[in-house]
Amino acid sequence: MSVDKNDRAAKNRLTAFVGNHKEVFVNILLLCVLACSIVFLLLVNQRLRKSVQEERIEAVDQIGYLLTERISQLKDTYGTQVDAVVNMISKKNRKFNNNLSAYFEEPKEWLLLDQEGNFFTVSGDTAVLVEDSRITERVFREKNTFSSFVSIQGRGDYWAFTHSLDHVKISGRTIIGLCRLVPTKTFADITTVSLYDHLGSSYIVDRDGIIMMHPDDISSESLFQGYTVYSSLKNAGIAEKEYAKLKTAISSGGEYQTTYVADNISWLVLALPSTEEYELLVTVPISITAEATYSGLTYLMIAVVAVCMAGGIILFYNQYNLMRKGRNVQVQFAKAAAKSDFMNKMSHDIRTPLNAVVGLHELALESMDDKEMVQDCIVKAQASNKYLISLINDVLDMSRIEAGKMNINNTRIDLDEIINHVMQMESQAASDSGIQFTYEEKEKFSTDYIGDSVRIRQCLMNLVSNAIKFTPPDGIVLLSVGRTPLDNQTDQISLSVEDTGVGMSEEYIQHIFTPFEQEQNSMTNSAHTGSGLGLSIVYNLVRLMDGTVTVTSKKNVGSRFEILLPLQRIKKEEKVQKEDEFSPEALKAALSGKHILLVEDHSINRQIITKLLEKMELIVEAAENGQIGVDKFNSSEAGYYSFILMDIKMPIMDGLEAAKAIRHLDKADAQTIPMIALSANAFEDAPGETGRCYGAKKSFDEDC
Repeated sequence: MSVDKNDRAAKNRLTAFVGNHKEVFVNILLLCVLACSIVFLLLVNQRLRKSVQEERIEAVDQIGYLLTERISQLKDTYGTQVDAVVNMISKKNRKFNNNLSAYFEEPKEWLLLDQEGNFFTVSGDTAVLVEDSRITERVFREKNTFSSFVSIQGRGDYWAFTHSLDHVKISGRTIIGLCRLVPTKTFADITTVSLYDHLGSSYIVDRDGIIMMHPDDISSESLFQGYTVYSSLKNAGIAEKEYAKLKTAISSGGEYQTTYVADNISWLVLALPSTEEYELLVTVPISITAEATYSGLTYLMIAVVAVCMAGGIILFYNQYNLMRKGRNVQVQFAKAAAKSDFMNKMSHDIRTPLNAVVGLHELALESMDDKEMVQDCIVKAQASNKYLISLINDVLDMSRIEAGKMNINNTRIDLDEIINHVMQMESQAASDSGIQFTYEEKEKFSTDYIGDSVRIRQCLMNLVSNAIKFTPPDGIVLLSVGRTPLDNQTDQISLSVEDTGVGMSEEYIQHIFTPFEQEQNSMTNSAHTGSGLGLSIVYNLVRLMDGTVTVTSKKNVGSRFEILLPLQRIKKEEKVQKEDEFSPEALKAALSGKHILLVEDHSINRQIITKLLEKMELIVEAAENGQIGVDKFNSSEAGYYSFILMDIKMPIMDGLEAAKAIRHLDKADAQTIPMIALSANAFEDAPGETGRCYGAKKSFDEDC
């Protein structure tokens, strides 16, 4: 159709434009890829920075909760010790001897509180506690173990765990409380630590924000350098709202987290309750620690990725140019293996009929006096020859498909004519095999369609002949055709071939459309099992026509193949056949006495073509090559030759050059004489292929 030709012409122009400007396109593509890579790396860097900071905040939260958990565990440990000693003393019914130290593993870490509010060691020595009144008050008020921080004159600071006693008599004194002393350093070692290479720290502050404990190796870059956290926060410029919330959390023993920027550094401040008197405060410069995490290695990785991408683009570009000139070694091996496999599979199938043709001709030559024997040999040789031709045609069709050279020619088609032709061609083969071959017409086709009649007919004949081949005598082969409307312009045509043959196994059905695949089965109606290409050709042709082919089969029951093709409807063409217009007699009368110029370099082909044309009462003059053909035409009178049959591949001057030379001759009929190309080339798009001709007023390189 004209639309298809316009589409192909536009596609060819686009392909030519791209080919001519390939270098420009490649350079633009290279720049676009580099630009996208830079943008991608910037986005990755930004996202990575944000992700690391979010991860750092979450990690600091985990550290804070871990520290408070360790404080809680330590409190439970010492509280349990105190409870155990209290229970032991209570079970003694308040009667102890003077050697109280024997009941304690470390007597110096324990204090007793009498009812007058005096503290003394278990050995009887007096201990003076600073602000001991708070402990005394809580002993009378609380029944469980509680902790507090105390200072003992001459000894230092301690974390004290105290439990009340019910007026136990020890060494003549009434004891109301028992106190376990833990050095403050033990508490500080697990709560005040340096984080992220001394960039961050944890502190213990009281309810007024005074720093009570800090790491010994605190960095000069630490957020808190004074005695109170509030002065440091104000000097750093924290927002008033955040400052107020943090101060409330510290004073009330609550929990709060905030981030703020000071001197271009993002700080995270986390407040968590630790004891009744103190708050745990964790400070980390998250921007610096995050930078330390990804700056070195991450930037190196980004640089490596950028270099690799740039190198990869350059390498790809170079390899692209190299691959156009040569094949990859693995591809060469694969092609060699495929070629070897192809030759192994085809050698037997080709030699079998070829040997029959050669052998039968030898027998015929040796039996020239026996007319019946000669006739039998020639008939059998002709049958083998037909099979050999069909085999070669299958191979050529498959090669054209795999090379992408198979074209679909969409023209007006009459499905009834296609079906009638298939029935006529295959009925005799079915009858010879004792098979009933029938056609089921599901409905009359009131319209014609747009499609490729040659390829549809080829697919149907392949399926029908295959069904006849694998159906035993007295079997049935059924051809049926139907349609399903898809829209206002298109029908889905169903072409199915069903048989009562030997069927196929489920395993074979999985790869039935693979080239050269055949299932071993002796129940066939042909001496030749075929090339194994027929179904693969059908499958690929149907795909080229935008259709589908399916198969259902059961072993020893039969098979059913169905082709579904979407075809556009067009108004049915009324055919008015003139009497004897295309009859052999009419054609012979029209051609009788015409002069034909045959240009063919192969002597046997010249002889065969000449004899066939002379049967039509044509007068044939032959030329051995293109140059002789040009000379013969140039020396003849205008109108002497009715048309020229021109071989494409010839020595001295090939058919294309000869056709061009004839068109440029200064003769009256040089521009009008029809020229028909002859070629054995199987690829339509190749120069000098069958079907290429140079008709009236056509240039030598244009299609007729």
